[in-house]
Amino acid sequence: MPSIAEKEPGRSVRKNKEKKKERVHKQEQTPEQEQIPEQEQEQEQGQEQKQVEQPQQMTGQKGKQQPQQSEEEKDKKMEEEEDILQSTRERILIASPVRQTAAILNEFLDSLQRLERKTVRTDCLFVDDNEEAASSQMLHDFVLRHNGKVIHARDLNDTESGDADDPGNYNKDEGGHYWRNEQVWRVARLKNNILQYAREHHYDGVFLIDSDLVLHPRTLEQLVSSQNEIVSNIFWTSWQPGTKEMPQVWLQDEYALYRRGGSALAGIEAQDEDAQASAFLNQLRIPGCYEVGGLGACTLIRRSVLEAGVNFDRIPNVSFWGEDRHFCIRAQAYGFQLFVDTHYPAYHIYRLSDLPGAAAYNRRIRRGEESIRISLCMIVKNEETSLARCLDSVKGIADEIVIVDTGSTDRTRQIAAQYTDCIFDFEWVDDFAAARNFAFDQASCEYILWLDADDVFEPEDRAKLIALKQSLDPAVDSVTMDYNLSFTPEGKVAYSLRRNRLVRRDRQFRWIGAVHEYLAVAGNLLHSDVAVTHKKDKVYTDRNLRIYRKREQAGEDFSPRDLYYFGNELKDHAYHEEAITYYEKFLDTGLGWVEDRIAACQKIADCEAVLKRPEREAAALFRSFAYDLPRAEVCCRLGGYFADREDYRQAIFWYEQAVQAIRPGDPMVVLNEAAWTWMPHLQLCVCYDRMGNRAKAKEHNDIALAYHPTHPSMLYNDRYFKDLAKESVLENA
Repeated sequence: MPSIAEKEPGRSVRKNKEKKKERVHKQEQTPEQEQIPEQEQEQEQGQEQKQVEQPQQMTGQKGKQQPQQSEEEKDKKMEEEEDILQSTRERILIASPVRQTAAILNEFLDSLQRLERKTVRTDCLFVDDNEEAASSQMLHDFVLRHNGKVIHARDLNDTESGDADDPGNYNKDEGGHYWRNEQVWRVARLKNNILQYAREHHYDGVFLIDSDLVLHPRTLEQLVSSQNEIVSNIFWTSWQPGTKEMPQVWLQDEYALYRRGGSALAGIEAQDEDAQASAFLNQLRIPGCYEVGGLGACTLIRRSVLEAGVNFDRIPNVSFWGEDRHFCIRAQAYGFQLFVDTHYPAYHIYRLSDLPGAAAYNRRIRRGEESIRISLCMIVKNEETSLARCLDSVKGIADEIVIVDTGSTDRTRQIAAQYTDCIFDFEWVDDFAAARNFAFDQASCEYILWLDADDVFEPEDRAKLIALKQSLDPAVDSVTMDYNLSFTPEGKVAYSLRRNRLVRRDRQFRWIGAVHEYLAVAGNLLHSDVAVTHKKDKVYTDRNLRIYRKREQAGEDFSPRDLYYFGNELKDHAYHEEAITYYEKFLDTGLGWVEDRIAACQKIADCEAVLKRPEREAAALFRSFAYDLPRAEVCCRLGGYFADREDYRQAIFWYEQAVQAIRPGDPMVVLNEAAWTWMPHLQLCVCYDRMGNRAKAKEHNDIALAYHPTHPSMLYNDRYFKDLAKESVLENA
């Protein structure tokens, strides 16, 4: 949820939708034109008829007058039929207070212009509250081309508050939007003026929309077709930088994504809050219309709601922040249900850095509703225990499944045949890249997804990928995903890395490396929030080591990457001296990914520790600082090195460095989350306790416990400090 310091969902400056032109000879009426008396309208229609008839009278070909008249009668009949059709269409006012930068407003207005209006007639009403003159001019230019009206916010005088002419300073930056309380309720009054205008002009509904949204052309038609009295169109936003995208709708209170003591979804048994929130968010990724407890920012409000008097006024005995919340509470109190429609998610330009994404969103729309097509490519051997589980998890994702079998002797092929006809044999040549490239060559869809048989998409990630499949910009060359490899006893991710997982087939990216192969990609990358979960159910073998040994005996030259991964295989099989040799060869090349070089230093330290050479262990850790800023993992290792020697002063120094370490900006970097969160605080607790500073020790244990509330060491420490406190009370009694 956006913090209270920033604007609530739906609390960006509101926007208006624009009206599509009808045929040139039959334009819709503006609100002002509706006030023209019938007599004047008839006179105008008569003048229009004369203007049409005049060229016929000037032809001088009297013998052909009758056929011309017949065509006119046909046109008139068509117009009458169209008038009847128009009278059956609902009249919708697209409206919003607008204070927006010109660049963002341009995207918003363009999307209004593209809105389909097959079953509705629309006018637009903009309340101009802009600070930029260019933005105000854009609104006026827009209503000149389309049926609409601009009202200046300063003209909507509020006699009670007297502050309608004082918009105040509204600040926003890459961190978010920042609203003062008086600004929130000023916007509420502007919205109420819009509702009053719609009610007085007898509109069937008003579509209130923020001006930093870009709409799908079918949005309004979809909302109207739902027949709901209050319905918002979904959009997703990272309310704080670097956080997960969240919707502008919720279930309870200010922004709860769960129902206390109940279930987020109808017909489901009561769940805990996290499970409810996850189920609710997953549901919102599936096209449909769902009841919610709160909404805003992109909402169709029907005439029945307007006539009932539902508005954005503050409810005096409710402390919730934001006028949309007070509107929702009032609507529910009046008996109106709230709904969200998820068929055509809008794009939210919450920050200037989001602006380029509008072009990608529009490209997807121009492409049509057809989603990308995905070929799943897998290489398998004797995977009868896990293959079905993997393939079940890609239902709705893969349009084509390509299975390359490298020599199975169990039921792998029979299981694969239940899911696909695209099963190929590949003679194993001790080269994983060759097998994967062969699999990629069999694919026919636009994008290629790759998995191993012991990988799955958990339900939440499956829903995310299905949604991404619908919305992915075809200009994206590769989509990266987390690869969750291990978990804590509580089910939280303990170790994860990021892989290029979904790639455009026409880019012809290739796999490199006989062992520990990697996909060499370039171009436009999208770092998604989708994760693949690894569920290894096979015994670890020495297969990779045997391949490296075979290549070594054949006298092959190893690339820097091969040197590093050969070292890893040697270390994993307890050949520590040989492993150090290959890590040193790798580092001596001066080549390779910087993250691999830092990792090589840590792995050398691991080997030296096993070989009981502590000075070399410490030297290897310090060596890593030559490649980048100190990493929390290395600082924790050094802290442990000195703590083992009871040098708590130096241990505290290095654990404090771990706490203050700067995370790498590259999302592909593999991090040990424990070292970046709770671990250094737990160790600082121990070190300070050993030095007799119980207050600092408890402080760091409390911080560690906040990161990991169920960790047995922190829980033990917590009881330890509580017992000390009780003893202190008894001593002083």
